[in-house]
Amino acid sequence: MTAPRYRAIAEILRREIARRLVPHLRLPSESQLARRFRAARETIRRALAELQRDGLVYSRRGAGSFVAEPRVDQDLDRLVGFSEFIERQGLKPGARLLELGVIRIRDPQSPVLRALSLKPSEPLIYLRRLRTAAGHPLVIASTWLPQKRFPSLLERDLRRRSVYSLMADAGYRPERALETIEAVSLNTEQAALLQVAPGSPALLVRRTAWSNGIPVEYAEDYYRGDRTCFRVRLSLIRDETRITATPSSRNRQPVIR
Repeated sequence: MTAPRYRAIAEILRREIARRLVPHLRLPSESQLARRFRAARETIRRALAELQRDGLVYSRRGAGSFVAEPRVDQDLDRLVGFSEFIERQGLKPGARLLELGVIRIRDPQSPVLRALSLKPSEPLIYLRRLRTAAGHPLVIASTWLPQKRFPSLLERDLRRRSVYSLMADAGYRPERALETIEAVSLNTEQAALLQVAPGSPALLVRRTAWSNGIPVEYAEDYYRGDRTCFRVRLSLIRDETRITATPSSRNRQPVIR
């Protein structure tokens, strides 16, 4: 079966974007594309709409269509640090340090303390960075680590080294993690860092990571919603076992496969 005309045009433009067009480059107008492909403008609109759905182009009212920054795809069945994940995309990771220091949280109900099994006022290393891919802002990453596990981390080069590699140097490389993902809107400060409009969509990823059965990291990462795709592989569970929470089981470390 022959593919619809608009899809054939979209595929040609898709290849051109991948091979030689740079982000934010303005595409030819609808009338120019219609002449090039000898197609109706409605056909061109449908082709551009398909590319926009795939995150390859974006439009500005009265200005036309532009090449979008590349999306990054992350598999959620692997525990890797940001730098490794970006390098696997063929992009160069980067970091801008926003905040760094030792803090103490006094609220016993704090999700940070609960995730890390710490008592109020125990010292924590707090690290907030703007993570980039190929020079473009992608994630606002906030990380809390128990200082007692990483007493010399503040002396290390956090601009050039990944946090996970430094944690590994200290003998606490994360081995398992539990993540939740929530759709949120960016406030003014977050939007400015990620170079989008206030109220733009984002994905908030909260993560608790363990090493040797010990909780060693709590993180909250805000990913740009227009540049991130998380992928999950699922399989059918044929023998489903019902698990009832008990007082003792509630405190057990979850097993992440």
